[in-house]
Amino acid sequence: MPQRTPTHRKPAVRMLSDAFQAFYEFHRPGYLAYAAAHLSDDEARIAVTHTFSLIAADWPQTVTQPNPAAYAWDLHTHFVTARTGTHNDPQQDTLLLYERLHLTIVRIAALTGTEPAAVAALLAAAQR
Repeated sequence: MPQRTPTHRKPAVRMLSDAFQAFYEFHRPGYLAYAAAHLSDDEARIAVTHTFSLIAADWPQTVTQPNPAAYAWDLHTHFVTARTGTHNDPQQDTLLLYERLHLTIVRIAALTGTEPAAVAALLAAAQR
């Protein structure tokens, strides 16, 4: 019997893996920058690998969430804060992404699964 290679995957499996790959490529740089702002370089890479391993292990669960980006961001920030012994603070996270990592409001919204208006409100509150 011939061996199946990744190019012979069923269309549904290929679509899921292509969707995960696109999600990974879009979110990984921001996740890594966020983690690196809190952790050593090695620990930041571990945090990102851990986050995407969880997401990949149950990709169907992720994409059936009301907001997959928010779900994934929550997984990531909780893992990072667990490693640092701190607590999750959306205002401070948004400020960090905007001021220190130089992400736009639109990019922050896409990365965190938050509406741009909510990101602007978080920034305004954090800057007071």
